[in-house]
Amino acid sequence: MRWKKWATSNQISERQCLPAKAIHVAIYLSSLVQNSQTPSPITQAFYGIRWAHSLISEPSPTDSELVRNVFEGAKRKLAHSVHKKEPITPLLLEKMFDSLYVENNLYNQRIICACLLSYSGFLRCSELLNLKTSDIIFHSSHMSIFIEKSKTDIYRDGNWLLIARTGTKLCPVVNLEKYFKFGNLDHSDLYLFRNIIKYAKGYIFRSSNSPMSYSRMRELFICAFSPFVSDIAKYGLHSLRAGGATSAANSGVPDRLFKRHGRWRSETAKDGYIKDLFDERLFVSKNLGI
Repeated sequence: MRWKKWATSNQISERQCLPAKAIHVAIYLSSLVQNSQTPSPITQAFYGIRWAHSLISEPSPTDSELVRNVFEGAKRKLAHSVHKKEPITPLLLEKMFDSLYVENNLYNQRIICACLLSYSGFLRCSELLNLKTSDIIFHSSHMSIFIEKSKTDIYRDGNWLLIARTGTKLCPVVNLEKYFKFGNLDHSDLYLFRNIIKYAKGYIFRSSNSPMSYSRMRELFICAFSPFVSDIAKYGLHSLRAGGATSAANSGVPDRLFKRHGRWRSETAKDGYIKDLFDERLFVSKNLGI
């Protein structure tokens, strides 16, 4: 046990290791802060000491006000703020499309479709990479996508996602139909986004039925958007889901439909993806009757 090793090295007798004194545990937790980058080691030590005392039915020093204050202070000191990625905008999608689209180019069409699907379907990267060609059904007005693996499934008709035909060059449905055509895909159990190899006349899928890796998809995303943003480090694959969510929220999509489309577990989770427009943030204080 790390606590016992530390206590022995600091001339604390074995009798005082267990049960331990609150002052000794407080000093021990403080020492861990000096050599830790995250709150995890302090949390593990705190609950480890509590567990050890529960085994011998002795009062735990972790219940003392002193130790709890040190513990909470350590967590605050080592906590890192979450830096959310910037959302991808329709303008960035259009620039990406214009720079990459080439008729019959399977390689470029793959990342185009991955971005348009993630944006329009609020797809997590894991959901995107798990898609198979048999999960896609094309209709005259839209396409249906079956999300087999999702964090949530709280609505009654399963994880079916509907994406409309938009009639623009960025239409996710039309572009995915072209992807099927360029890659000679059928509605089988093959993964939708697989690795591609180049040959004399163009590109073809690898014969193995394995999905692309997250790291490879991220590389393609960075290459696709780097020319159009000042700092690509502020963007990631999650920027596509956040971008679609932001556009929908700022366009007044009803909250119930919004939440269903994105398969969010809670209001808090959903709201974390939205970057509000500046004018809409001012709208609140402009309408308070003062």
